[in-house]
Amino acid sequence: MKKLIPFFTLFLISYFIPLISMPVAYADSYGTYGGGSTPTDLVINKLVKNPISNVFVENLGSTDPTFSPGSTATFRLVIKNGSGETMNPVTVVDQLPSYLTFVSATVPVTYDKGLNKVIITLSDIIAGDTRIIDMVVAVAPKTSFPKGQSHFCVTNYSKVTAPARPNGDDDTAELCMTTAVGKEILPVAGVNDMVALIPFFTLGGIGAVLLKKKK
Repeated sequence: MKKLIPFFTLFLISYFIPLISMPVAYADSYGTYGGGSTPTDLVINKLVKNPISNVFVENLGSTDPTFSPGSTATFRLVIKNGSGETMNPVTVVDQLPSYLTFVSATVPVTYDKGLNKVIITLSDIIAGDTRIIDMVVAVAPKTSFPKGQSHFCVTNYSKVTAPARPNGDDDTAELCMTTAVGKEILPVAGVNDMVALIPFFTLGGIGAVLLKKKK
């Protein structure tokens, strides 16, 4: 019996310590905003809309769906005032990259076509408030792209500032374009997608066996 006590104690330690540390690890990995932490100041998060799933994501890289010449893309700006004071005015400057031009936004903007820059002014963002702005841009026509290259990736840069926060915060979102007809990149099914299809494969196999028996 005495020999079992150390073993039992060791078992309890090895079992409960991982359980105690799990909430901490979970909180660190899945923050409530942006890069994994709660904002404590004026911050911006830049997203781009996946043209296949219509879901806003951080970036669309070279292996993600691409945009063709003449199409449109949508960016989302999420401005969060995590401070304890009202920010007024708040200025958002969005620098569009080559091959993208401004089309429209869900708020009034000033578009400097020469600099390809969009300027947005927001008023009275109170403490804890969030503003969401969607902005549509157009991809340049095929004649604007240089010859000899069919795949292009660009980065859209945004920055938010306020008189009380002159240094502000910035973020970027990437998307890629292709000039090759029929060469758009589609997402590849991952392991989780295949697991989700297992019940359908199983039902299909059972059905095939039943049909064979009826014959």
